[in-house]
Amino acid sequence: MSGERVTTAAGGIVWRKAQTPTSPSGIQLLLIHRPSYDDWTFPKGKSDRGETLQQTAVREIAEETGLRVRLGHPLSRVDYDVASGRKHVSYWIARATDLPEFVPNNEVDQVRWVRPRDAAAMLSYDHDRALLDEFCDLRDREAHRTRTLIVLRHAKARSRDRFDGDDIDRPLTSAGAARADRLVRLLDAYGIGRVVSSPAIRCTHTVEPYAHSISTFLEIDDRLGEDTRRGLVRRSIEAILDRKKPVVLCSHRPTLPWIFDALGIEPVGLKPGEGVVLHHRKGKILATEHL
Repeated sequence: MSGERVTTAAGGIVWRKAQTPTSPSGIQLLLIHRPSYDDWTFPKGKSDRGETLQQTAVREIAEETGLRVRLGHPLSRVDYDVASGRKHVSYWIARATDLPEFVPNNEVDQVRWVRPRDAAAMLSYDHDRALLDEFCDLRDREAHRTRTLIVLRHAKARSRDRFDGDDIDRPLTSAGAARADRLVRLLDAYGIGRVVSSPAIRCTHTVEPYAHSISTFLEIDDRLGEDTRRGLVRRSIEAILDRKKPVVLCSHRPTLPWIFDALGIEPVGLKPGEGVVLHHRKGKILATEHL
């Protein structure tokens, strides 16, 4: 309906390896109980002003459960009516990266880790059960265990005709530097653990704030530079896909088509500072998101 007020929110289906000796190879999902609604559901909440949906999902899960998570394969968006209009809730599969003891709060008084087959009976809403079915379909293909690669085009840089030095030293503009700072929380939502960049300053400065935030080395790969060759790019991507930790790489517009070709996907048009999130398993891309 035209003019309908839309509220955006985000959350996740949080999973961990089973903690019981009777199911050592299984997994458990996190459900929360909200006393104000007396319901069992998945953690989620409304977006704050200026916040991306990925940031919302990670923040809300932490506020409601105390858990730190990293986002994985995206799930279907859930839309439903609320008193103020329409609510759009985006979800991801999220893996718990730590397991602190739960402390009840104003929104959530209980949490339960349950087997997927037991979750359906506890959930209060049909849309949550539909999400659970989607998760189980992905789990059956081991797609809940995807690895994450984020491909970035460097943020906005000084124009070539206004810079007198070597092109490799061309810096970011103030807008580009601001975008690099905003990328910190966004990359953190996916638990990025390795940072790889072309040697060009405009690329390294795009991802350097994030590398600094997690106290990791910025890995320079000449094969991702602007003056590279298709074969070199392919070898770089093959090495990156073998890494277990979630990875971000930053490169240039002319190099991106070779990167996407090496990944086996159609080229994605990216503006400066934009990226694409690729969820992959055993060399196969299972889902993508625009960043």
